[in-house]
Amino acid sequence: MNTTCTPGHPCVNTTSLGVAQFFFTQLISSLYNSYCDLSAPYPPDQSAEILEENLEFDFIIVGAGSAGCAMANRLTEIKDWKVLLIESGSDPPIESDIPAFLGSLLGSKYDWSYKTESSQYSCRSMINNVCIWPRGKVLGGSSSINAMLYVRGHPYDYDHWQQLGNPGWSYKDVLPYFKKLEHVITSRLNSSVHGYHGYVYVDDFSASEDYNYQAIREKIIKAGAELGYPYIEDYSATPKSGITVIPGTLKNGVRWNTAKAYLTPILKRKNLTIMKNTNVTKLLIDKSKRCYGVEVSSNNQRKRINCTKEVILSGGSINTPQLLMVSGIGPKEHLQKFGIPTIQDLKVGFNLQDHALIIGSYIGFNLPKLSSNTNIFYDYLTERIDYGSLGTTNTMFFVDVVNRTRNYPDFQLYFFTFFPTLLKPYLNSTHLRPDVIKEITKKFNNSSVIQVSPALLRPKSRGRILLKSKDPSEYPEIITGYLTKYADVKKFISVFKLIEQFATRKAWGNSSLYKTPIKECANFTENSDVYYECYVRNLVTTVYHPVGTCKMGPKNDSNSVVDSDLLVYGITGLRIVDASIMPYIVSGNTNVPTIMCAEKAADLVKKKYL
Repeated sequence: MNTTCTPGHPCVNTTSLGVAQFFFTQLISSLYNSYCDLSAPYPPDQSAEILEENLEFDFIIVGAGSAGCAMANRLTEIKDWKVLLIESGSDPPIESDIPAFLGSLLGSKYDWSYKTESSQYSCRSMINNVCIWPRGKVLGGSSSINAMLYVRGHPYDYDHWQQLGNPGWSYKDVLPYFKKLEHVITSRLNSSVHGYHGYVYVDDFSASEDYNYQAIREKIIKAGAELGYPYIEDYSATPKSGITVIPGTLKNGVRWNTAKAYLTPILKRKNLTIMKNTNVTKLLIDKSKRCYGVEVSSNNQRKRINCTKEVILSGGSINTPQLLMVSGIGPKEHLQKFGIPTIQDLKVGFNLQDHALIIGSYIGFNLPKLSSNTNIFYDYLTERIDYGSLGTTNTMFFVDVVNRTRNYPDFQLYFFTFFPTLLKPYLNSTHLRPDVIKEITKKFNNSSVIQVSPALLRPKSRGRILLKSKDPSEYPEIITGYLTKYADVKKFISVFKLIEQFATRKAWGNSSLYKTPIKECANFTENSDVYYECYVRNLVTTVYHPVGTCKMGPKNDSNSVVDSDLLVYGITGLRIVDASIMPYIVSGNTNVPTIMCAEKAADLVKKKYL
């Protein structure tokens, strides 16, 4: 008679000669050790002692995200410099380390969970016409909750930065910093343009063969080839139109966030102090316009902390402009509405850019159904094989819809793979209205799908970050600006015509592109320009890449907030090092370019003070 053990009931037969019991104990021990090995030893929280003592630092870094962690590491290389790193969140959870559990982090306590303002131009099929903007509220920042995709952007992006009046930011200038941050593991990348001794590990994603993602990837590559687009082995070495497989910021199947990369190796450095679960509420600026410290709120206590050299803002494209404005640095007319005395009139919060992404278009296919979560987790713990890792998300189609031979792609097509059990949870996380989700799940109730999602790489549209009050704890207004310039709409119309061709190639068999029925678009002829305009305005959302709200530029550019050394105009002792300084968004994922900016900024600081 076969008897199975069920949860909550004792095993029927536990008698053993000792051998079985020994190996079972060894198995449990191995699984537990593998589970423990996932988590890195993060630096301790020293906020309690900071609140009790009156300590002074050389540098105060606000935000322990993609840029802040790198800055903290590089500045503490100078033993005489005392550095304070302040983070609003705490250590990353174990789910953060496992690529397959990426979705569980969104909307959690590790996410700021921002929401945008309602707009007539975009997010029309979202609940209340509002898009959600996840941002990491955790050590490592958004590098602890993102999709880990390693993309540098395009060399032309950085050459453009220099042409705008930012010397030292051409691709030739920044390439050494990309190489400096990298610790490449995968052997398939071109060694001449990559680094092998940096802090950020770069490796390929792994996936169980049971789910045959390689077969899907091959279909994508073949469909692209039928349209005349080549396969690109290493997009960093050959950034042009074509299909490529992107590596990730991970090591042996485990996420490598910037806290793990830059802070864990320097746990013994005594010149670095870290405050967690601490919010910076104000910059301290004297009458001579020198920033000499910060005011913080931690454990229901307020305290002022001074520094002798610089405050470095690394809070990101939302938090950094908000802190500047509540401290009196920003557009004078806007600050006056809240009774905030203007210390320096600058275009803070302007120039907001993001890669607008269109969701809701699908290609159906057949794959085995997902195993139980227990088996998935067992596979990961024993062999670091993820059941899907990111599926085919790291398979990308870069394309220039205007001029294929220009080799400066203006779209990045993502391919999100969903099994039947995963599609609805994903759709719920996007903030889509229930009626729209119902249409999609009704069509793909029992089949697997690829969501084909184009992201516009260099949008003309601009948004803005605005204060809602002078209270730093109240979230600011996020005006996305998506599709406010019709040129962006025209680009999306062009790319959807290309996607229609792509989805009907022989590589897909009898499949075709399924576009989510939108009631607001029902009166338009399908595939017409007016239909696609309606379609994209309803289904546009974020791809989590906000940049530009503290623009880097020359002094004669009235929109600039920082100079090419990232120092804030008109204020001494204040520097910004995060994605907000980008004058134009890069042509790809923004995490690694942000780390690059920090590596370069650290050298700028050393050059100034050494």
